[in-house]
Amino acid sequence: MSVAPNQRRLLSELRTYTLGHRRPPFNPVYADYIVYEQLRHEFMNCPRARAAFLHGGLIWRLALHSLGFNHLPSVLDGISTEAVPFGELLIGDGGQTYYDDGLSEEEVDFMCGTYCIDLRDGPEIVSWWPRPNAWNASGLNVGFWSARCEDWFQGRLSNLREGVSRMRHSLIKDANGPMTSTQWKCSLKFQPATNKIMRNVSAASYDFMTRASSKSSLTPFLIHTYKFGVVWTQT
Repeated sequence: MSVAPNQRRLLSELRTYTLGHRRPPFNPVYADYIVYEQLRHEFMNCPRARAAFLHGGLIWRLALHSLGFNHLPSVLDGISTEAVPFGELLIGDGGQTYYDDGLSEEEVDFMCGTYCIDLRDGPEIVSWWPRPNAWNASGLNVGFWSARCEDWFQGRLSNLREGVSRMRHSLIKDANGPMTSTQWKCSLKFQPATNKIMRNVSAASYDFMTRASSKSSLTPFLIHTYKFGVVWTQT
């Protein structure tokens, strides 16, 4: 969809979903997780929830957990009614502007169940699920949702339902409660070489798509780089 830049509505008109700030000591229980999950389900029933599926990776899986597999075909129906005011602004050939559904940084944090703990020395960010900076650096980020990713996801859900366990934390480095990015990175190391392989694949894919689009007669094209890969879309 092409729109004039000055027609974009103010971000202040967007309802913000967030788990907010907490004061220490913050020791969440399973009931806190249920509150987060219910809010996520509510968010996923908004029109722009399509952006969560487009995001890929763990955000995609959390969106799927909220709405189910039957909702996937609707992603192909095109941009939502909220894409123009609140989506991602893309620039096409000739400087023409386009919009697509996209999550804000705050919405990405919300999808991961993120809290900000107001410590005396500064804020500490913890989340029920690894945020993109931790997920993208993990051994589970292999370019698609693998069987190992699903095993880990189901295991994490099971651990959350069982509650916090110090014994489990010592065995598999999973505290069951919200963790910092550093803790998530330690928990998700698995195969360290995976991250380097994925960086090389992403760079090669982007280079190929750039060269292919410049030679194609089907122009204009937008090379849209999401968190979980490169998508080539005709405008």
